[in-house]
Amino acid sequence: MPTLITDQLPASALLGQQHQVITPFIPQGHLPIPLLAGHQLTFQLIPRDEVITAIRLRFGTYCRHNDSHLTLILQAQQQCELHFHASYLPDNDSIDLILPLPYPCFSEQPVTLTIYSADATPEQAVALWCSPKLPSFSNQLTLEPLHFPLPNDSNSQPTISIIIPVFNKALYTYNCLRSLQACDAHLTPEIIIVDNASTDETRELLSKLQGSVKIITNPENQGFVQACRQGAAAATGELLLFLNNDTQVTPGWLTSLVEQITADPDIGIVGSKLIYPDGHLQEAGGIIFNDASGYNYGRHQDPSDPRYLFPRPVDYCSGASLMIKRNLWQQLGGFDLRFAPAYYEDTDLCFSARQAGYQVIYCPDSQVVHYEGITAGTDINSGYKAYQQINHQHFLEKWQSVLNSQHLSPQTDPDLAARRLITSSQITDD
Repeated sequence: MPTLITDQLPASALLGQQHQVITPFIPQGHLPIPLLAGHQLTFQLIPRDEVITAIRLRFGTYCRHNDSHLTLILQAQQQCELHFHASYLPDNDSIDLILPLPYPCFSEQPVTLTIYSADATPEQAVALWCSPKLPSFSNQLTLEPLHFPLPNDSNSQPTISIIIPVFNKALYTYNCLRSLQACDAHLTPEIIIVDNASTDETRELLSKLQGSVKIITNPENQGFVQACRQGAAAATGELLLFLNNDTQVTPGWLTSLVEQITADPDIGIVGSKLIYPDGHLQEAGGIIFNDASGYNYGRHQDPSDPRYLFPRPVDYCSGASLMIKRNLWQQLGGFDLRFAPAYYEDTDLCFSARQAGYQVIYCPDSQVVHYEGITAGTDINSGYKAYQQINHQHFLEKWQSVLNSQHLSPQTDPDLAARRLITSSQITDD
């Protein structure tokens, strides 16, 4: 039986008539997956048309000629096979593999693709550039037990408490918890959920959780800041991780954060790479300008762009997925209540950590899908979202001198603003 590779998504696209791309955005990829004999890479693409004329793939040939052969199989209404020689492929670039005849498919229905080589060896092989597959989102809330392993006393890793404030949106909480259950379970984190008086199926969902879980139920909505403080007060971990309930984590996300924050005693806070559900980058660390306005670095860009692939100091990490050392949290007094119920509390915490002599680091290998605006909405003139403007002013007043002396104007090129905290030695290391 061949070894199936199903957790990677190649940099790919389906082409329709007139050679136009008929599939949604897919990252260019930064992981080369070798197509060795005995391995099959299988993935799905969803066409927005009913005819496929070509498949676009990005190969790596290691800048050398080789004599291996490849087979690509499409499966939708019928099966189609393409056979081609590795010498035909360019290195590190995309190529359009033309089908012998237009291939019929169903619009918005997945097409399964399988690619393999029967004769490749480590010396005679090519690779496909890939990105890790993002987790699928379940649209059905299944109220089944979810078990989280109890901490292992023999584990040499520091203990971790994941704090998740929730207010309704049970389906998103369910998907978040399922992803936590599936990823990095070997670290056995403590899960703390603070329910801000939800009125939907949230309570029933939380009643099904088993194992290393603590539930705090508020009789009324305390807001994000206070809920996080409640969760932190109940936590026992050496590391506190604040996670939004409208997120889904990916394999390696927690391991990467722990490795990053424990790599240097001067690192106090680390944050994840946030990705939109459609695969575009949401944030690779945050920028704060001298007027206290914020910018999500890399927003709507390709997450596999080299600019977003290395750890670096940042102005702030989003509270959607932020890890802090417990002793530092206690030293700083946690999220400042002047930013209650929400917004700018994560930025303020990062500024306070830096003022106390700690680094705030973006961790690109920790990837988290974030369904932005699910709980607070997107209208800045109403509801929780209105506090974004209110707390902007509070933040400006608190940090005015630091902003004036150390931060750039909003007209600054984001790439320059993002890299200004990197020391010359760090640039050399990269």
